[in-house]
Amino acid sequence: MRAVLIMNSASGTSTMATTEGTPEEHEAAILGKLRSYGVEVEVRQTTPEDPGAGVAAQAAAEQADVVIAAGGDGTVHEVALGLIGTHSALGIIALGTMNNLAHSLHIPATIEEACAVIATGETHAIDVGKINDLFFLEVAGVGLEAAFFPAAEEMKGPGLLTTLRGLFNGLRTLLVFQQAKLRISFDERQRRPYTAIQVTICNSRYYGPQFELVPGASMDDGRLDVVIFKNFSKLEYIRHAISISQGKRAYQPRVIHRHVRSMRLNADHPLEIQADGLPLGYTPATVTIIPGALHVRVPAPVASGRQPSDGQIAHPNVDASPPETRSWDTSRRPLRR
Repeated sequence: MRAVLIMNSASGTSTMATTEGTPEEHEAAILGKLRSYGVEVEVRQTTPEDPGAGVAAQAAAEQADVVIAAGGDGTVHEVALGLIGTHSALGIIALGTMNNLAHSLHIPATIEEACAVIATGETHAIDVGKINDLFFLEVAGVGLEAAFFPAAEEMKGPGLLTTLRGLFNGLRTLLVFQQAKLRISFDERQRRPYTAIQVTICNSRYYGPQFELVPGASMDDGRLDVVIFKNFSKLEYIRHAISISQGKRAYQPRVIHRHVRSMRLNADHPLEIQADGLPLGYTPATVTIIPGALHVRVPAPVASGRQPSDGQIAHPNVDASPPETRSWDTSRRPLRR
């Protein structure tokens, strides 16, 4: 196996990072472990000009078997972008704070175990979402959640004053944001009207601060899980967000869920759009799924459908009939293959 390791020297330096150590220590540990499995490794670095996509695409053009992203979710996403549609597989060594993609794919958190997955696991094809012109791996959102993102990024900045300013801007966004009248079509069918505060489109199970909005979301079923927050008050929205952050599903008023291949969305006034935490302008939005567009190294039980100790890639019961508007079904569970 020939591997290219793409390192982000800034990853793992946060006090909230799950893996302790310096970038130099991380690199040494990764190389030592991979080489103990007989994996030939070449190291390349991200740069401000190329945070990962370009160097990953070059590695794929050079026919690397595996291109390994060692960093946080941002680095993993950038490297993944460079590998979409290629034969090179993405390897993930999560060194960030949230590590949502690794978590969704059940890739272990430690360097040693993640290296073992790369060397002894299996290559599995996962889906990639696309909203307008931007690919996304985790989640895209339209409405209040997307409007919140600038304030959320500000809160992550250094210094108490920056954090307080972010909190103030977030509260102001919540107070002034108004629900929109939407027209949405699913799978190229007739558009229907909705009044909603937010629409969230999930490809992965986890996103943001490890929110799990759709417990049965699958990354390899050729579908997207769309959640419409219909006629929510601001208080209901806050209570819902708290419920989700605590891993609960009891408080979900007027949540509509669809399991679809595509959607088109228009609003009566421009609404913010985000994809994997990146701002993407305003509505209208066209969303599609690209099945099996990215190859990833995952634990062997996950790829084969056997149940690992902490779960597996979810495979929900996909209904091929036209989607129906329905309230959230808390009994919906993934099927095992």
